[in-house]
Amino acid sequence: MESANDELLQKEAELNNLRLRLKVLERVTEVAANIEDMKRVLSQLLDLAVEITSSEAGSILLRHGDYITIEAAEGPKANLLTDLKLPLGSGIAGWVAKTGVSLLSNNVKKDEHWDSRIAEAIQYETKNILCLPIKSGIEVLGVLELINKRNNKDFVQDDLDISLIFTSFLAQTLENSRLLREMNDRIKELSILIETSTLIGSTLDLKQLLHIIMDKLKEVMRAEASSIFQIDEVTNELFFLVATGEKGQEAKEIRVPWGKGIVGWTAEKGEILNVPDVTKDKRFFIGVDEKTKWKTRSILAVPLKIKGKIIGVAEVLNKIGDESFDERDEKIFEAIGKQAAIAIDNARLYTDLSELFKSSIRALVNAVEAKDKYTRGHTERVTEYSVIIAKELGLLPAEIERIELSGLLHDIGKIGIPDRILLKPGKLTNEEFEVVKEHPVRAVKMLKPIKQLSTVFDGIQYHHEKLDGTGYPEGLKGDTIPLVARIITIGDAFDAMTTDRPYRDALAKEEAIRRLKQDSHTQFDPELVEVFLKCLEKVAL
Repeated sequence: MESANDELLQKEAELNNLRLRLKVLERVTEVAANIEDMKRVLSQLLDLAVEITSSEAGSILLRHGDYITIEAAEGPKANLLTDLKLPLGSGIAGWVAKTGVSLLSNNVKKDEHWDSRIAEAIQYETKNILCLPIKSGIEVLGVLELINKRNNKDFVQDDLDISLIFTSFLAQTLENSRLLREMNDRIKELSILIETSTLIGSTLDLKQLLHIIMDKLKEVMRAEASSIFQIDEVTNELFFLVATGEKGQEAKEIRVPWGKGIVGWTAEKGEILNVPDVTKDKRFFIGVDEKTKWKTRSILAVPLKIKGKIIGVAEVLNKIGDESFDERDEKIFEAIGKQAAIAIDNARLYTDLSELFKSSIRALVNAVEAKDKYTRGHTERVTEYSVIIAKELGLLPAEIERIELSGLLHDIGKIGIPDRILLKPGKLTNEEFEVVKEHPVRAVKMLKPIKQLSTVFDGIQYHHEKLDGTGYPEGLKGDTIPLVARIITIGDAFDAMTTDRPYRDALAKEEAIRRLKQDSHTQFDPELVEVFLKCLEKVAL
């Protein structure tokens, strides 16, 4: 009879154990489903493991290279353990992480792997411990550590068996999270490649383009900073074209000699260079860190090439976390580096063509102005004033260039006006003035066949309009006058007032300023007049 009761009790215990396992499986499955919030999943799984095994405390430590870091902690001193980092092999948790072998000890002080320093530091007495590796295949991802069985009891084999359910789910969850992260990384990489290609085709504002590219690259590669160096072919130095990150602004004034430092070496050799620890690489140039008060740990640098010629170097600095830049980072960086090189070369070609174009325009304008000693240099001065106003307003480079071209060509329509009218020393007749008033429209008609100049017509055609609607050729009012025209109007009027004309001597600068203020709200945009006068104070014009 006693034997039958014992057998019944054993069966009941087995049934209870099975129920417990099913309960654990059900709750663990529910928690582990949300892999997008890994911190929360780890914390909830740890809470559950501590509860099910009747432990006082516990922690989950994940492996990062040669260290394990506490990612979740539960118990009386949990707040003191957040983000604690331990060397692989150190203490019981470190030993389990290194060997991949579980350890159950009900007298930790006698265990050869016990390290009392952490327990002493947080003033927590550890009596017994259950520590299991979290494994994916043969790879140890981390450790589950359960401490001090409640009611002064010992950990037993059942606790170990139950805990294996947790480590199995932890491994699966971490692996799924890694796969999800990798998939998201791939999507981000493809996105930045596609976006970079699109940007290169849509804008020629080089610095703006490269800032966008390097900011996105910094995010994708999880780096603290990124930069692009360009080569100064005159001094044979590398200078910062773009610098992102905390010390980006301070870095911009620094130059690196050819062949010096990681960047100089990359430029000289034309090879990609991945340096996981700069303190161990003699090529590292500490000068940039000293000047910016930045601490560089790791660098990945790629040469920027066009048709085999090195035109610069791109780099990312300090991989976030304890990882180093890897082969995946190298591949994505090389691909982006090629696109950055194309962008730089496109901008250089555009600048060369733009300068050639503007030189041709200047030659034409100078030829027109050469016959009139009074207006010689007028166009250049009006352009200078207009560009200064545009820059003070913070307009984009493309808009500033548009204003520059508009300024250069604003009076080109006077080509068709007879000298007897243009150079007349006295007052013009009504008929003569009507001829002069045709020059803005005449200019647009002349320039219309040139496609590249279509964006400058507003500035040319409307630079004689007045805010009150009494200007010409269309009598536009207020904000209906394009901004570019309102800017050029001020530069044109100021230069006309401060230079000699056939019909009067130049006015003093102070008198010209007084008239600009006086005619604000009627002829000139008052806000733009204020900006121009502010520029006059700052710059000797």
